[in-house]
Amino acid sequence: MLKKIIVIGGATCSGKTEFSIKLSKLFPAEIINFDSMCFYRYFDTGTAKPDVRARSEVRHHLIDIKNPDEEYNAEMFSEDAAKLIDDMVSRKKIPLFTGGTGLYIKALIYGLSPIPEIDKSVYREQAIRLIKEKGPYVLYEKIKQIDPEYAAKISSSDTQRIARAYEVYCATGNPLSYYLDKNPFGNPLYNYLYFNLNPSKDYLKSCIIERTRIIIEKGLVDETKRVLDMGYKADLKPFKSIGYRESLMYLNGEIVTKNDLHAKIVSSTLKYAKRQATFFKKTENIIPVDLTDLDKKIEFASKYIERFLE
Repeated sequence: MLKKIIVIGGATCSGKTEFSIKLSKLFPAEIINFDSMCFYRYFDTGTAKPDVRARSEVRHHLIDIKNPDEEYNAEMFSEDAAKLIDDMVSRKKIPLFTGGTGLYIKALIYGLSPIPEIDKSVYREQAIRLIKEKGPYVLYEKIKQIDPEYAAKISSSDTQRIARAYEVYCATGNPLSYYLDKNPFGNPLYNYLYFNLNPSKDYLKSCIIERTRIIIEKGLVDETKRVLDMGYKADLKPFKSIGYRESLMYLNGEIVTKNDLHAKIVSSTLKYAKRQATFFKKTENIIPVDLTDLDKKIEFASKYIERFLE
């Protein structure tokens, strides 16, 4: 019998944290994070990471588990999450996953493609160097030649996915799509109940505008500088995330005023939220939650959860 898990996904600022904490108090649940930025220590303000009080009320997992210069990916997440699920089930707790990085939870539920282990110190560094020297578009054109199937799925400016496709081809001699096709995401590995918090575009936009104002006032720029002062380099993965990327631009003088900083972060967040919303809407067997009132959302979800746990 497949182990049961509950997933709460949705775009940034859709209310996942508050919703999951309140839900977990109604059922014997513990929260497992699947937001890619919350794995990293020191990046707190810009990620709207659950604070100390929230984490004291409900046990949270996979938050602050990596330093900014350490690798963490979907495969590592799947392994860690699987161990947590086994442990929680043995303690009669419900694994309640909360986050916005849909690929990670998809990897957990359906498994990953059998891509051989690659020496990133060689192939990833080579790809990054070429992107810096020639720009992502030149390498993207190369991907179009060696792997047109994968190139058609990504943007010509998506440096992370371009680098991944290039490193896999250089290391293995096979295009990335060769391995992806070996995992058609067939049968799930878990019995899951999957909610998608999906408020209206206007409501979500207002939340993004307000949260951006709050994180700037709380010291987003100071936090960014503090992590840099700790000796971490600005080209690390966490600094490329929304909020911190713009804060670096502000510190470098590319963004002049706090108003401009606010506008830039809001614009980037809206675009990201749109991509997240599209991903979750296309997810199989997902339950959309269009409500915005917290109590009504809890009432709606509780009925599903009660039947699911019977």
